[in-house]
Amino acid sequence: MRLRRALWCYLSGGHGSVRTVGILLLLLLSELLLWEGTALAATPTAQSRLSPVLFSLIVFLVCTLIGCIAIIAGTGGGVLFTTLFLGFTSIHPDIVRATGLLAAVCGTRIGARRYLRKGVANIRLVLLLGSCYATFAVVGAIVGLTITRRFGDTGIASIKLALGLIVMVVGAMYVFVKGMAYPEVEWVDRFTERLGLGMTYWEESLKRPIKYQPTRSIAGLFLVSGVGFISGSLGLGAGWAITPLFNFVMLVPLKVAAATSAAIISLGDTAAVFPYLLSDAVFPVFAVPTIAGLILGADIGSRVAVRVKAQSIRRVLIGIMLGTGVKLVYTGLRTLL
Repeated sequence: MRLRRALWCYLSGGHGSVRTVGILLLLLLSELLLWEGTALAATPTAQSRLSPVLFSLIVFLVCTLIGCIAIIAGTGGGVLFTTLFLGFTSIHPDIVRATGLLAAVCGTRIGARRYLRKGVANIRLVLLLGSCYATFAVVGAIVGLTITRRFGDTGIASIKLALGLIVMVVGAMYVFVKGMAYPEVEWVDRFTERLGLGMTYWEESLKRPIKYQPTRSIAGLFLVSGVGFISGSLGLGAGWAITPLFNFVMLVPLKVAAATSAAIISLGDTAAVFPYLLSDAVFPVFAVPTIAGLILGADIGSRVAVRVKAQSIRRVLIGIMLGTGVKLVYTGLRTLL
């Protein structure tokens, strides 16, 4: 219980990334010293025969690598984490998805606070679309839990199949979709105009303010609701979808799209975690080293990004996602058929 309270304190706190990692690891160590050992997943697996300390250390190191690769490639660690752990481990999908959502929240909240403070994130879009995203993310989480717990192996296979297809689509998006830094808006629908969603932000690279006006807010509401459902049910986070949605559908500048996406995810996925939390799917000995590793990996990746070729890392990421997606689809179909 102390560990779970610490997780939620972290979500609302303001610690630096390295300091936060230290606090989480100290709390984890104290919990491990008092913990006498229970099963690490819902079913006996190879992981459950590991000692808790060794298991947590392995998860921490793997997630540090995931966080480092993800930040250099320009994506969220939650997508890569959920995909790899569902594709290549026997840990129960409920535990993986709950931890993936926690990772998405913790990964975006730091950036979201900074973006909101600097006025880059559009608070009006956050309030309008964030409520829809959070609502459908909670619905998705409830549906996802119902599928795995009511239908057993068939439900788990269905989740893996859906995740595999989504991940393959995301990998293809990273190959073919390029963001528009400053999209031109030629027409604004009446509904969006009445909402007054247009704002101005300071573009540091140009040393001047940028005024913009979103459009197609009705389409944005429907699409972000669907993304929220997918995020909650599969534990993916949503940066892979919301940023392109803002940029290509609503024609929001790329930097504003990324900043607003981070703010929406940090709010919406926090709500989506609660059904998993109430269903005892948040497993501290797994969640804490995961979050600590992803945060530390992101911090390391941001420091070495200027020294490596991000395009090469991005190709590796795309290859991993496509390969894992194929494996998930194959595993799901094999069970279902």
